Amino acid sequence: MNSIKTRRIYLLMSYVCGLVVFQMSSIFQRMAYWGNTLVWYWVGISLTYLIWLVGVIFLVVSFKQGKNIKILGFISGVILVLGFLWTTFIIIAGLSGI
Repeated sequence: MNSIKTRRIYLLMSYVCGLVVFQMSSIFQRMAYWGNTLVWYWVGISLTYLIWLVGVIFLVVSFKQGKNIKILGFISGVILVLGFLWTTFIIIAGLSGI
């Protein structure tokens, strides 16, 4: 029973990390204007990818605890993948001048 609660907490944390990745993508775009260089932009990107990695780790740990994955695990995985793709798109678009 304790394992099921722990697994649900890991799934919920993974889901929250996926949502935070989308929020961070708008924050690190604003961080690009904090100085004369792109240092803060890259700091924001690094934090975004770090949060993404933590979300993936939570998702993998929840998979290791049990193979029966529910809808929250699926949604969390989709949000993490889309967040990674969106962040990468924002980086490419920002550096190309779009």
